[in-house]
Amino acid sequence: MNVIYLDKEYLTDEHYALALGFFDGLHQGHLALVDEVKKNADEKHLKSAIMTFDRHPLSLLKNEKCQSLISSNDRIELLADMGIDTLFVIRFTMDVAKLSPQAFIDQYLKHVDHLVVGFDFRFGHKNKGDVSSLSHQHFEVSVIAPIMYDEKRKVSSTLIKELLTSGNVEEANRLLTRPFSIRGEVVHGKKRGRTIGYPTANVDFDSYYVIRRGVYGVRVKVNDSVYYGMGNVGNNPTFNELSNDLLEVHIFDLDEDLYGKTIKVEFIKFIRDEKTFSNIEELKLQLKKDEEQIKKALTITKYSI
Repeated sequence: MNVIYLDKEYLTDEHYALALGFFDGLHQGHLALVDEVKKNADEKHLKSAIMTFDRHPLSLLKNEKCQSLISSNDRIELLADMGIDTLFVIRFTMDVAKLSPQAFIDQYLKHVDHLVVGFDFRFGHKNKGDVSSLSHQHFEVSVIAPIMYDEKRKVSSTLIKELLTSGNVEEANRLLTRPFSIRGEVVHGKKRGRTIGYPTANVDFDSYYVIRRGVYGVRVKVNDSVYYGMGNVGNNPTFNELSNDLLEVHIFDLDEDLYGKTIKVEFIKFIRDEKTFSNIEELKLQLKKDEEQIKKALTITKYSI
C-alpha cells in the first residue's frame, strides 16, 4: 500500500474510489466504508484509497489528549492487509482547519471519482460541511448507514471504549473484528516481577486508550512468534511505585531479554480488577491463581495454548 502524506494538494494521474474520515479503530462501522470503497474501485476500475489525518483534529483545535484504539502504524498495517491501494494522510494544521467545505474538496478531492462517507460525516471549518455539501460535485457519493449495536446505539469508537472501560474485552473485540491491542517498545521497570517468579515486559500506553485496570489473558507477538501470557494494566498499587498506568506482561514459555524490542499485546479476556495486596506472598498466590485461570480460559476458547 502506498502511503502519501499531504501538506497541500496532490498531483497524480490516478483516479480513486476513496473513503474520508479519521478511522479511529477500524471497527465494524468503518469496515462498511472500506468494503464500499473496494466494491466501487473494482466495478469502476479505480484505485482504492482512504483519506485521514495525522492526528485527531481535537488534539489541535481544543488541545485535548486524544487516546486512540489504534496507532497510526496500526492503521497503515490494517488497511494494507485489507487490500487498500493508497492511504492519504493529511497533516492537520490550523490552515487545514480553516478551510471551507468547498475549499477542502477543491484542495484534496480533485482526483476522486467516487467518495464514500458515513451518514454523520462532517468536515470543513467549524464542521460546516455535511453530506449535503457533497452533492453536485465532480464525484459520485455513497453514504453508508450506521451499523447498529442495539436499537439505540451505533457501533462506534466511543462505544468500544466504554466496553473496554467496563472490562468487556470480548464484546469490544467482536466490534473491532480483532483483539484490541497495544504495540510498543519494551521499557525498563522496577524488575520486581523477576524476584517473585513472574518477570514482565513493560509497555507504555503512549497514545493508546487506557483500558480498565486489572489482569487480562493476552496474546503476545514477538517478531514472528506468538505467545500467551498474563497482562496487568495499572499502577502497581501494592508497591505504590508508578504515577501513570503501565502495561506489564508476563509471557508464558518465554525467557529472553526483550528490552528495546517492539512487541504487540492483544487483549483476549478480562480476569479481575487490580487490587492491593498485604504482602508479597499474598501477591504470589494470587498471580499463580491468575495464571491457572488464564491458561484454562484460553484453552477452552479458540485461543488455544
